[in-house]
Amino acid sequence: MTTSFLNGTAAGLHIPHPYFPQSLHLPHYTSPTMTMATILTYFFSTVAVILGISYALISSSPGKGTYAATDKTRTPRFLWFVVCGFIHLFLEGYFAFNHRTIAGQDFVLAELWKEYAYSDSRYMSADSFVVIMESVTGYIWGPLSFLSAYLIYSSSPASPILEFLVSTGQLYGDVLYYATTLFEGAPHCSTSPFHFWFYFVFLNAFWIVIPLSIMALSAKRVTNAVRQVEGAGVAAGKRKKAL
Repeated sequence: MTTSFLNGTAAGLHIPHPYFPQSLHLPHYTSPTMTMATILTYFFSTVAVILGISYALISSSPGKGTYAATDKTRTPRFLWFVVCGFIHLFLEGYFAFNHRTIAGQDFVLAELWKEYAYSDSRYMSADSFVVIMESVTGYIWGPLSFLSAYLIYSSSPASPILEFLVSTGQLYGDVLYYATTLFEGAPHCSTSPFHFWFYFVFLNAFWIVIPLSIMALSAKRVTNAVRQVEGAGVAAGKRKKAL
């Protein structure tokens, strides 16, 4: 639910904008100064640079221990959490901090949100669910994603626990994000197939598929570790009885 200022009822004005529903009032809205191609180029090139630097970093630091040395998922998990850290903390954190005025800003991150809002106008109207969800994602899962990446980099035995925790939070937030929109019949989404299927469905699906995979892997690692410890304890007990 938006405030009276943001939905325009206080002023009784209807400011033209390209978002759905078209009856949505955004009195502070200003048109983007960048084209879609420019915005997407900025975003994906930035992600590519982050991935490249992160890959060089993890490749130059071989894992410690037997498991880390043979773990083929170590590098992709590290890359994933580094990218998540940047997206959560800086991009989503920017929205959370500027949600009341972002529709009228022309900073590059605001322009990116204006473009994404074609698939979900709640980002322009400061919808309470989106603001709270993005605040949790930006200010909690963002820093913890960076910490997860560090634990993976340092081959910490605590890594699977934090990876499971962060992935659970990401999955839960994304499921609610999908569900709250689809339950209402997606009134905030553009009728353009590109905006719906690429922005809303495809881009957000990463935070469904990958967290589920990491949760399964983390659970397996913890289970195996507990099994080994318990097995060692049983073996030690048998040896003690034999003596």
